[in-house]
Amino acid sequence: PIFNPAHAYVDLFVGYTTKLYRDRVRARFQLNVKNVQENGGGLQATQAFPDGTPLAYRIVDPRQFINALAFEL
Repeated sequence: PIFNPAHAYVDLFVGYTTKLYRDRVRARFQLNVKNVQENGGGLQATQAFPDGTPLAYRIVDPRQFINALAFEL
């Protein structure tokens, strides 16, 4: 069997809303961070043959930073 300790996956975001162009356009800036605790991606074994060699893997996503900007007229 393949054992792995329990993991907690955390995503964070922070946003800021302001008005631009003499209060005509509303703008929202947002930063999203996915998998905050993950240092790097990779493969993790999920199944194994009876002799212990890995059979199947899952992809562990690395930490991602996503910037978003939205305008409302």
